[in-house]
Amino acid sequence: MPTHTPGPWRQTGVNVRANDALIAVCTNHYADDHTLESEKLANARLISHAPELLDALVRMVHPMADDEDLSDAKELIERITGN
Repeated sequence: MPTHTPGPWRQTGVNVRANDALIAVCTNHYADDHTLESEKLANARLISHAPELLDALVRMVHPMADDEDLSDAKELIERITGN
């Protein structure tokens, strides 16, 4: 499985960075972009937590996952996504 850019990943406005590397820019450079700033910021926040979310999902589907693994992973996903 390919690996992702080492972290920590952090949100800086609509950008996501890992150390000094730019990972993502959550904006649209087209003239007809009507995406709300709040949506761009929410997308950047979600992307900045992608490595943690991947780890949580891997733990949830692991054949040896126990109730504690599932609970920890669900808590992390709820904290990050706000759901």
